[in-house]
Amino acid sequence: MIASALLFFMSANMQAQIAIGGGLGYNEKVSGAGVTAKAQFNITNEIAISPGFTYFFGTAVYGFNQNMIAVDVNGHYFFDIMDDKLKIYPLVGLNFSSYKTGYSNYYFQTSEVSNSTFGANIGAGAQYKFTEKLSVYLEPKYVASEFGQVIVNAGILYQL
Repeated sequence: MIASALLFFMSANMQAQIAIGGGLGYNEKVSGAGVTAKAQFNITNEIAISPGFTYFFGTAVYGFNQNMIAVDVNGHYFFDIMDDKLKIYPLVGLNFSSYKTGYSNYYFQTSEVSNSTFGANIGAGAQYKFTEKLSVYLEPKYVASEFGQVIVNAGILYQL
């Protein structure tokens, strides 16, 4: 009975440390906007792990169309700036990116080229907490990989 009560309180405490959300991003490599889904698992008050997925729509120029998928797992170390309202943090992590470039024209056949690579993320972020449950974030980062890209994400997180 004590073990089940302890398990209940631990799971309730862990739920309060999980946030989910999403937002918009920009990738300079494909010169396009994207949509992001992410989660944040706070291990302590200062340390969090944040997996995320972003689909970048890319651009279409002269029949060429580029898009990219990025999957990230980042670590954050929070510094409180304003009474637990504003936090800034460095971020480091791993990245998997996959891009596809296609060409289509009325006179030529359609062709596609795709490639994938692993990389490392380095950047910074900020979170501003509006309420106990709702906060916004901004994360610019550089992805060191074969693609070498700068990505900026901004969005909303909801604390579970």
